[in-house]
Amino acid sequence: RDSGVAPRTAPPPDASRGGPHPCRGPKGGGHPGPFGMARISVDRSIPKPQGYASDGLDAIGFIHFWGNSPALDLCGDCQAAAFGVAAAGVSPGQQYKADEEKEGKAFWEQEEVDTGGEREESVVPAPLPEDGPVNILIAGGADIRHLLKTVARRRGGGKPGPKLRFFLHEANHEVLARHMLFLQVINNRALPARERMELFLSVYGNTLVRERDCRYIGEIADEFVEMVTDNSNHPLASVVSLDSLKFKDRDVLQDIFKGWRADVPFDIEALRDQRCRGYYRERYDYRKNMMDWDYQTHIKDKAGIISWFHYKAFCFTGVAFETRLGTYNMPNRTLASYTEAKDRSKGTTVQVRGFWGDIINSPYYAFSIATNSIDRPRLFKVSGSQYRQTETDIAEFNVQDYIGQLETGEELHLPAETPEEHVFPYASPLDGLRTENRIEEVVEEPAGDQAEAARPARGRGRRNPPKKEWPPLTPAFEGGGVEVVLLTGDLQEVLKKPRYRGLFHRGYLGSMAIMPFFEDAGLTKAGEDPFRPAGPSVVKIRKPPRAEAPELFGTKQEGSGFGAAFAEGAHIVVETMKYQAHFDAQQRIAYRHRAAQAGHLFGWRLTDERRGVPRMEHDMKERRAQELEKNATDFLCFVSRAPPPAPAPDPDPH
Repeated sequence: RDSGVAPRTAPPPDASRGGPHPCRGPKGGGHPGPFGMARISVDRSIPKPQGYASDGLDAIGFIHFWGNSPALDLCGDCQAAAFGVAAAGVSPGQQYKADEEKEGKAFWEQEEVDTGGEREESVVPAPLPEDGPVNILIAGGADIRHLLKTVARRRGGGKPGPKLRFFLHEANHEVLARHMLFLQVINNRALPARERMELFLSVYGNTLVRERDCRYIGEIADEFVEMVTDNSNHPLASVVSLDSLKFKDRDVLQDIFKGWRADVPFDIEALRDQRCRGYYRERYDYRKNMMDWDYQTHIKDKAGIISWFHYKAFCFTGVAFETRLGTYNMPNRTLASYTEAKDRSKGTTVQVRGFWGDIINSPYYAFSIATNSIDRPRLFKVSGSQYRQTETDIAEFNVQDYIGQLETGEELHLPAETPEEHVFPYASPLDGLRTENRIEEVVEEPAGDQAEAARPARGRGRRNPPKKEWPPLTPAFEGGGVEVVLLTGDLQEVLKKPRYRGLFHRGYLGSMAIMPFFEDAGLTKAGEDPFRPAGPSVVKIRKPPRAEAPELFGTKQEGSGFGAAFAEGAHIVVETMKYQAHFDAQQRIAYRHRAAQAGHLFGWRLTDERRGVPRMEHDMKERRAQELEKNATDFLCFVSRAPPPAPAPDPDPH
């Protein structure tokens, strides 16, 4: 019989090198074999980390369908300068003790005393033009949350104001297609405001949608195909401009819309499960513990309004927003996308269709962690260390408020406070709004003559379907007051075009599409990075670039796309990684410094340097970094200086 042990006359093969051997036990461990020559034990060699864990990039995905920061009014919003805990409870109760933790202003006051902070320069953006259009660039926004809030607040202010022209740039065509869908949903006046809100949130953040949502997407997809080919009478065609897209980009959009039809197979549950198995790997059966770690470490302290049960349900199923008693069992085909991969047999590059979105960063941050200051005390009330409302309630309230402002120009507020809100079981202040906006479905049967007239005539030849009558747009989008220009391709090359020199008055850069920003500043190459120390030296304390290298201010503005595209005094908002659920706090702070360095090279001034870019020490503990990141600003806000003059045209060689 084969005992699995080397014979007496043959020593172990690796005895001379002392390497691991399946028949040798550790020192002082194991037990002798049948003949007392070898020790049988478990192989205790350390496996590679890639075999049982992931660095988090597998979970982020290749395409981002939603943002990880609150919605902003890019024409002027105090939320852009907010710092500290965004969704802190109004009545903390026993959630925090005053002598244990300092947050917000108290934290930075103590920080200034400890570090002896320098006084900053006051930086104010230039006022918006009154006679011409306001040009706003949104690059890597992943959704239309900033556009929606900006237009709604402009309409709610009561002043018509100048024309708003949004330039939406996305590296992936699937995200641009979703932009068009959401613009159509919020402007579809054939549906009540609450139904539009439910449809918007369902398609926005759910991998599985209701049957009516799936049918709606399939029907509107055919109209979008006509819109891309300039053969549509939809009112949205007068708002969305496709002139900046190449014909090959239009062809890609057309293929994407055709993939939204109900007869196209898309097993998103199986595809998402493959993504989860690739991320959790050997810990897949214990992924609930990993979800709990992400929630307790990166989410609860900064956005406690997000319920652990809802976050866990999203990580397991991909369904984030459930309204009323709907059944979510149909695939959300707007999340289908392509990414490059290599063929296993041939080794060639191919396009693989699947679900490549985020599986650990929930879509709650856009509309759920902030609201208007009037209703916030009642919506973010805490009782017994628990929020009375959930993140879904806040998202429904905010989106319905924005849609209502697009329609009527009036803000939505909670009804008058009632005594039942202060007595157990604590009635919700949103119950009154839900009762007022209750929807009743009525199915109308066409009359006999109408049904006979609706039947298509029989005959040969190709039939041209009649043009469908669409309801008018909301008043906020009517009359040419808003224009949306879709852009794609290399962002650096796009901004270097002469038509965009000094054009933009406001800008927004998403954190997951920030690489063109760094590349344009030369921070991705070691030989071009001016902030990289020479030799093996280490920067022990990293300060903001204004204090560390003032001589580098504006040195990369000439010849760069980002430095020349913004007008003098433009306000640029850069998204941070504050609400990401997979990066360590030290990496998040390092990202802040990197973004500040790029803006410094382009000639941009930070508006809140002390809170936006805190000092970073090379031996900083993770707990210290978490405190700084939690109390830092949600965004980095810059003010640009005047763009460089346009280069002189080349002389005529003739």
